[in-house]
Amino acid sequence: MYTRLSYPNDKKGAKLTVEELESISSSFDESIVSSLYGLSPTSASLPWLFSSVNVLTTAHSAVRSLIYELKSDGGDSLLSWYLDNSLKVLDVCNRMSSKIERLYIHQARDLLADSEGEGMANIEELIRDLATSIVTSAMRRKDLPVDKVVRRAVQAVNFLTAFIAGVIYSALCSSSRAIACVYVPEEFPWGDSVRAIESTIVVESRCGEETDKKTRVLEGLNDVEAIDEVVASGGDGEVVGRLSEAAVGLEKATEQLLKGLYHLRDGVDELFLTMTRIRKEMVSEFRVSLWKGSLLEKPL
Repeated sequence: MYTRLSYPNDKKGAKLTVEELESISSSFDESIVSSLYGLSPTSASLPWLFSSVNVLTTAHSAVRSLIYELKSDGGDSLLSWYLDNSLKVLDVCNRMSSKIERLYIHQARDLLADSEGEGMANIEELIRDLATSIVTSAMRRKDLPVDKVVRRAVQAVNFLTAFIAGVIYSALCSSSRAIACVYVPEEFPWGDSVRAIESTIVVESRCGEETDKKTRVLEGLNDVEAIDEVVASGGDGEVVGRLSEAAVGLEKATEQLLKGLYHLRDGVDELFLTMTRIRKEMVSEFRVSLWKGSLLEKPL
């Protein structure tokens, strides 16, 4: 049995048909496609990374609204499953925030040069675990129809979280390994949008038989590196003048890079706070339902 919350023009406790549930699921997929279309990047710059995190925050809030609208008589199994999965999202947020904070504190440039691959194994495992839930949960057969709709929406948003987290972490570590941890099943209509974004931000350059994947990220760093080349060259009076200009440019480029990291950190923190708030709301609602249930079962 499955219902939705009543609206002014609805009959109280109106049942949702399987067709209506499929329509809700399709609409959710379409909203993801629309969000990803707006994310089509020329490169994974810091502003783009910030925008992608905002998309995740909105998507997770949309899942919360979906859970609130749809009501199931399937007990607390769906809630327990959601709370477990949301913990994975919080873990990924913590790892991203930690990495961004370290880059910010160390003024980005030196740490970026020395931290390639640092801590990648742990974040790869978290991202892979979050992304693969979209496959393993799809194998469930005993869910009520409404639970399947909710699970599918949660799985979709979790996958997007894993994908974007992989992009962010790969960007900050100058590696594409974390992105390689995720794969979207063909059944999801927004898979092409994800693959389009991936093909844009991941560049393949062949050297002999080896394929080296690099992410086109942190465009501000290119300015810093170009200035460093001028500084390292030394030379005559003309070069000295260029060095003076380079010093100013280096300061501006570094400032811009740090500003971008600061905004990205705020975006990830907002996602973390949103997930924490959703978890608290759902736990509170669950406790209320238990309390009401105990009143109904209380003997007269």
